[in-house]
Amino acid sequence: NVAGLCSWTRAMAFFYSINKEVLPLKANLAVQEARLGVAMNDLNKAQAQLDAKQKELDIVQAQYDAAMKTKQDLLDDAEACRRKMNNAEALIHGLSGEKVRWTAASKTFEDQIRRLVGDVLLATGFLSYSGPFNQVFRDELMVCWKKEMLTYKIPFTEDINLVTMLIDNATIGDWNLQGLPNDELSSQNGIITTKAARFPLMIDPQNQGKTWIKNMQKDNELQVTSLNHKYFRTHLEDALSLGRPLLIEDVGEELDPALDNVLEKNFIKSGSTFKVKVGDKEVDVMSGFKLYITTKLANPAYTPEVAARTMIIDFTVTIRGLEDQLLGRVILTEKAELESERTTLLEEVNNNKRKMKELEDNLLYRLTSTEGSLVEDESLIEVLRVTKTTAEEVSEKLAIAAETEIKINSAREEFRPVASRGSVLYFLIVEMSLVNVMYQTSLKQFLHIFDISMARSQKSPIPSKRIANIIEYLTFEVFAYTVRGLYEEDKFLYTLLLALKLDLQAKEIRHEEFQTFIKGGAALDLNAVEPKPKKWILDMTWLNLVQLSKLPQFSQIINQVSRNDKGWKTWFDSDAPEDEPIPDGYDSSLDIFGKTLLVRSWCPDRTIPQSRNYIAERIGVRFAEGVILSMEAMWEESTVREPMVCFLSMGSDPSENIERLAKAKGIRCKAISMGQGQEVHARRLVSQFMAEGGWVLLQNCHLGLDYMEELLDVLNTTENINEEYR
Repeated sequence: NVAGLCSWTRAMAFFYSINKEVLPLKANLAVQEARLGVAMNDLNKAQAQLDAKQKELDIVQAQYDAAMKTKQDLLDDAEACRRKMNNAEALIHGLSGEKVRWTAASKTFEDQIRRLVGDVLLATGFLSYSGPFNQVFRDELMVCWKKEMLTYKIPFTEDINLVTMLIDNATIGDWNLQGLPNDELSSQNGIITTKAARFPLMIDPQNQGKTWIKNMQKDNELQVTSLNHKYFRTHLEDALSLGRPLLIEDVGEELDPALDNVLEKNFIKSGSTFKVKVGDKEVDVMSGFKLYITTKLANPAYTPEVAARTMIIDFTVTIRGLEDQLLGRVILTEKAELESERTTLLEEVNNNKRKMKELEDNLLYRLTSTEGSLVEDESLIEVLRVTKTTAEEVSEKLAIAAETEIKINSAREEFRPVASRGSVLYFLIVEMSLVNVMYQTSLKQFLHIFDISMARSQKSPIPSKRIANIIEYLTFEVFAYTVRGLYEEDKFLYTLLLALKLDLQAKEIRHEEFQTFIKGGAALDLNAVEPKPKKWILDMTWLNLVQLSKLPQFSQIINQVSRNDKGWKTWFDSDAPEDEPIPDGYDSSLDIFGKTLLVRSWCPDRTIPQSRNYIAERIGVRFAEGVILSMEAMWEESTVREPMVCFLSMGSDPSENIERLAKAKGIRCKAISMGQGQEVHARRLVSQFMAEGGWVLLQNCHLGLDYMEELLDVLNTTENINEEYR
């Protein structure tokens, strides 16, 4: 086969050409394989050597790592030791200032623990029984209790201060800012109100307690209501179920029976909550519920049941408390920036004191609760550092505040005479209610006159002159306002008491002189004193003279009367002894009050004319004269919520004057004569004029007394009243 032969020949030729190239390569491969074998032998020797060296390196590295670990452990120990040293130093430094105080405190606490039973007994008695009494009686109670405890050998703190024991100064400071006066009695009342087991019933004729409660609870959604409010039950139930404070204001001498279970805290446990029966309905009692009750009655007669269910507290203003209030009012008007600075300062001081107490409490808690070593507690050291730094800052601020307070108080004290005069005037008005129960003047009324006096009295850049102007204007303004509401027979008594009170306050007359003027010799027995020298001297007159002789300026009067009976008889028999020269040089040696004492002792029937002379000289002629009623002035100082009440004697009728004044002012005035069925017309007219403006003149009001009660509620509760309404 030629084709096959040709293919073979071509293949052999191709093979030859390829083989010619491959053969040298094969020969080279064999040479290279021989070289590779030699190189691999060399590599294996080198690898063996490397492995040996690596083993040596690993041993050395392990030794190095061990040495480095030991070094790091030593460094960590050194750092921990240094840190402990620093912490120990910080602890020693931080607590070094506390050592003396805490050592002393520890001893004090030991003594306190020993006396704790007696102190707690006194505090408990104070909270339970002191509320209804004034400061004097509370102090007497304390003295009695201490005597009893000495009898039974119960240890107690002799000079215990219950206020500081039961409350901290910061809280009292907050109360003062909220309107509670800063006198001792008010602070005690605040403690009893907040800490007593029973709900408080405050005897609060001047609304001081009510104002404080409203300010204290304003952020807690305080609900204010009264027993005759149409939604009273709803308010009570809402306050109980929502856990809100409730203020029931202006109660009388009886309380709503619906309050009985609440006051007695007859709460029924129901699961995790409490319930109470209000009437025939069960209401949930939430934890935030608080109840406050106030009355405007100055001396209410509560039943033993009411006294047992509530904590009766006497919030009646004290003379010192009122003086401080009035001083704040004067400064607010005369030096507003000073009062603002003082208020801000008080707030800062209270906040700083509270902060100090919190920090100290926190530090003591951390010291007692830390487990293990104190020097290892980093957070404790940080708390201590912050406490120390803050305490230093706070102490510095308190020192600055104390200096500033001294400066502010000295500036405030300049206006103290105005406040003192105001306080004396107010308490004289209050005492007039002993003459006639109708003579009631609220503190709000008085403060209104006080503010008017500061606004209208003559201004002066010289403080002493300005103070004198305010005092002069205030005294007459209060006098005119008060006598306007007194019966004619009591006006002179009030004026004389005013002059005497002001002289007593200014120490122009002594208390024993005042007592001699009031009582004379009524307490003496004619048989127990030396006999009268002459028969013409009346028995009562002689007793008066014996009593008078106990005063230093009259020590010789008995002998003088015996020696110069003709001179004294001539003076005694004159028509107006007060205008005649007094024998034995008394005319020149006595001041006006001394002469008044002498006239009162000799001639009681001439005491009133001489007293007019005394009043005119001491406080001014205008006080000795009558005050003419000005309807226009009365209208100008009135407000839409203050009804003007005219008490009429037989034959007098001011209706014409009132209508004439209304006509002059261009104001509508309509009269309604009260009587059976007239309440409907009066109610309609009052409602109309409250909305549109005008004067409602209700005549013969004694025939509509029930409506008078209703009218008072309307005046107090109506929200919007036209400014022209009276």
